[in-house]
Amino acid sequence: MDAPSEQLLGIARWATAWLFLSLLSLATGCQYVRPTMNEPLARWDADYGYRSTNLPPSKTGSSDSLFIVASFSGGGARASALSYGVLRELSRTQIRWEGIDKRLVDELNIINALSGGSFTAAYYALYGDRIFHDFEYRFLRKDWESELRSRILRSPSNWLRLWSPYFGRAHVFSELLDEALFDGHTYGDLVAQRRRPMVFIHASDMASLARFEFNQRQFDLLCSDLNQLRISVATASSAALPLILSPISMTNYAGQCGYRPPAALLEEKTTAWGRQRANELRSYLDPRKRPYVHLLDGGLSDNIGMRAVLENTAYIGDLESTFQSLGAKRIRKLVYLMVSAETTPDPKQYTLNEIPGLMRVSKALVDIPINRYSTDTAELMRQAVSQWRRELRQRPPDAQRIFTPDAEIYFITVSLAEIEDAVEHARFMNIPTNLALTDDELDHLLLAASRLLRKDKDFQRLLHDLEADATATPLPSR
Repeated sequence: MDAPSEQLLGIARWATAWLFLSLLSLATGCQYVRPTMNEPLARWDADYGYRSTNLPPSKTGSSDSLFIVASFSGGGARASALSYGVLRELSRTQIRWEGIDKRLVDELNIINALSGGSFTAAYYALYGDRIFHDFEYRFLRKDWESELRSRILRSPSNWLRLWSPYFGRAHVFSELLDEALFDGHTYGDLVAQRRRPMVFIHASDMASLARFEFNQRQFDLLCSDLNQLRISVATASSAALPLILSPISMTNYAGQCGYRPPAALLEEKTTAWGRQRANELRSYLDPRKRPYVHLLDGGLSDNIGMRAVLENTAYIGDLESTFQSLGAKRIRKLVYLMVSAETTPDPKQYTLNEIPGLMRVSKALVDIPINRYSTDTAELMRQAVSQWRRELRQRPPDAQRIFTPDAEIYFITVSLAEIEDAVEHARFMNIPTNLALTDDELDHLLLAASRLLRKDKDFQRLLHDLEADATATPLPSR
């Protein structure tokens, strides 16, 4: 046999061996790559874990008396940037509250966040003011889509893992976030800090179409220990947009930890929203019917994060009871801050007399319900705030409740849809809802966040009232 023939035979043998090993690895890999994302809870304790009652108020940080509830919407990196811009502006806003000089951001108590907004919220909860020094270059000015593609396409081990029916692209994204952004931190690390704000990251339950919140109250239903869950898993679940990322699954261990459902979960509700939310939560108590919880992008169930406020209030009963369940006391000013990076459709994409392609149809299937849903939620929130204001004013003067007799409610909105200039509006609507921004797009989003916040009438009213209160409040004695 001549030398070229021997070389060809050697190559063929090597290729056969490589193919055999690859198929063997693939076969064993499909069985082995079955990650368990959440751990069981050894014993249920109503006071354990990541819940609002374990993040107490403080004099220099967030108090109960000025209670700010923010929502950071979905919308890719544009949502991350807009919410970051709002946080930065709040940090630049100096106030004097109850005789103490602080920043308005220090009074941020709760953030409801999902999809793109969840990255900003989780990073701020974890690292505090560090976000204003490194979040831009660690997250906002990086092309995460290219990073994810590279990690998938250039890694043979990921090719094999992705053949497993239990492992998907969202798992790879979670690993990337864990290494490059959240540094391996878990919810247990958030509890150990004992520092507000409390962040409720939202995903969407594929089976019930309901909002799934990453907090210990939700995980109590699963008899699962949220403290052991990596923050990257929650944010990846919240951003798992269909067709782009795969779902992430949680194991349901219900019935194994001695969990006792609260009265609010078992009692009959008087409103349709309350009944629906109670039924959604009760469904997790039967692990035979719900052995796994498959999660997708949080925007599919509530893209602006304020529906959680409405549903939870209806589920618990009323505004007073809701904040009582959070452990709040003596609220004087309740502030709802809605940050929305919503988009509006571009009619120019549909001017041709041809059937839209699969990608455009798929995008519309997601965008149409999200945008319609978000508009309805924002309007319902405005109506609810007006109703709550009336209820507070109509209380008996001697009522000793969560809210003080002079309590006031504010509803502040920072929405790209509210930009009035047509050219500027079109510019922001053309920024895609992916995970990659140009430097120019980011700079414009940060400026827009500051302008929209400062322009909001309820924000101006809040600052006016805080200044009046500071003038009327005597200095604390030394």
